[in-house]
Amino acid sequence: MFQPDGYRKFLLNRATVSQPIIEYIESCLSSNNEVAQHVFHKIMILHWAGRDVNLFDMISEYFGGAVIPVQYQTQNILSTFYTSNLSLILKIIKLDFIFPYNRNMYNIDILFNDKTSIECFGNKVTLDDIVTGVVSKRFSDSFELNLSDFCNDPEFKQLNIYFYKFGLLSHFKILMLRMGRDTKLLNLSNNRLSQVPQDVLNFFIKGDLVAIDFSNNLIPSMSEMQRVSSRIESLWLEGNPLCDELDVTSYIRQIILRFPRLTELDGIKLNNHGVMLPFYRNYLATPDKRTKTVVERFITLYFAHYDGSPRDKAKLEMFYDDDIRLSFAADIPDADMILWANAYKNLARNLLKSRLNKGRTLRTRKGIMDAITMLPKTVHDLSSFCVDVLLHNKKHLIMVIDGVFKEICPKKPSHPFSKHIERYLSFRRTFLFTINKSNVNASTSSYHITKEMILLSLATPEQIENFKEPVRNVDTLSLVNPDSDHVATLCKAFMHITQLKSMEACEQRLKECNWDIKLALIKFQTDVQNNSVNPTKYMDADDFTDTSSLLEDEID
Repeated sequence: MFQPDGYRKFLLNRATVSQPIIEYIESCLSSNNEVAQHVFHKIMILHWAGRDVNLFDMISEYFGGAVIPVQYQTQNILSTFYTSNLSLILKIIKLDFIFPYNRNMYNIDILFNDKTSIECFGNKVTLDDIVTGVVSKRFSDSFELNLSDFCNDPEFKQLNIYFYKFGLLSHFKILMLRMGRDTKLLNLSNNRLSQVPQDVLNFFIKGDLVAIDFSNNLIPSMSEMQRVSSRIESLWLEGNPLCDELDVTSYIRQIILRFPRLTELDGIKLNNHGVMLPFYRNYLATPDKRTKTVVERFITLYFAHYDGSPRDKAKLEMFYDDDIRLSFAADIPDADMILWANAYKNLARNLLKSRLNKGRTLRTRKGIMDAITMLPKTVHDLSSFCVDVLLHNKKHLIMVIDGVFKEICPKKPSHPFSKHIERYLSFRRTFLFTINKSNVNASTSSYHITKEMILLSLATPEQIENFKEPVRNVDTLSLVNPDSDHVATLCKAFMHITQLKSMEACEQRLKECNWDIKLALIKFQTDVQNNSVNPTKYMDADDFTDTSSLLEDEID
């Protein structure tokens, strides 16, 4: 049995090691002595010149065990840390207190039984207990395990535990099996991951996991995603190097190929065809493809974030420049003013007391985010949008958006049986973007909003009726009076799905169904079942390999 005072502060090295102490350690390991978990031994390495991470990786690899250093420090020529791992101590003894690194041989000395857990942590607690406690606190009632920036957890910092890499979690098998069984959303963001931590992920992919957040890591390429379960429904990858290497179209297409069940990507909902939330292009704009691409991407991303959860809404900050100016006004009759008092009294310039707040304008990204966060939850009718691009050159883009949205105000806590209040509002938002060329890639430009004006008014009865029951076939997959570009895109999609080799045949089928691709596919399926489609109409086998390329749009 391990005695707390046994070999107390005993200097263990090649000169002092003996058979009795080896038998003493082996006895403690075979009996699974709990007392031994509360005793820490000081590891001392002389003349280590490399990085600390390399030191712990080499010790773990060479001696075959996980090392989680406690109270690590380097002074002059001596690097030291504490461990309670008796298996590691025994392997160091059996390998003659030496390990190789970069053609050098490093000697290890051990101050055996130097401290107790109370002396290390101020409390009688094991390292396993501490890690288990930190992980358990990060598990929410909504079955989300938030392991974001895990290695820098404040409790590790406070107790001087050097959890030097995220993969160390894989060694806590019982803990990870328990968490993996119940976790539905796994947040691995901000962990400096250069690859998917498969050793950790294996504990979760056989459970109920349907969502993973890899955002803001160092994952270099899409090939890493092949190691992730294809059952994932929600995925976050923004903030990784792999995102900088692909345009939006290729990015979405490659993700969809690997995750066929995906319904949400980087906080944006995808429809059944793996496309970002669609809206109807019933706007006036300069006809060049570059302008259309910028406008569509901005509207899709911006309003999806705006209508999303608080976490999604917080991402709106990335759209605004540091030197932002935002002006807000509301054209509301006096009779309806009381409904607006709480939400807009500190924003709308014409609702403010002119003597105190005349001409107030939001001037910082933080001020804008605070204001947006304060407003009620919204649902925008994207099919109602009318977009005018007034200017788009190499330096600026001016865009005006008119549309309708619904505002949902929560019921008052003082009235538990009251219902949510819904208001339908008409808006006009004018955006001025400043365009900057990337320092890394001269062909890439970044757009940031530097000026914005918002005008709100009550929606008309007709607008409200159309919002509740849209007249633009929002719930179908049809086009209304499509132009030639839209017809070509729709035909390519139909051609890709059906494997028909003739664009004319695809266009004829779609035209017969009033450009409703869903209806055309149903009719095509019926024809196939009735053997009404001539086999010669299909593509040859050699043409099947890359039909998806037909769907890619070139961007000027």
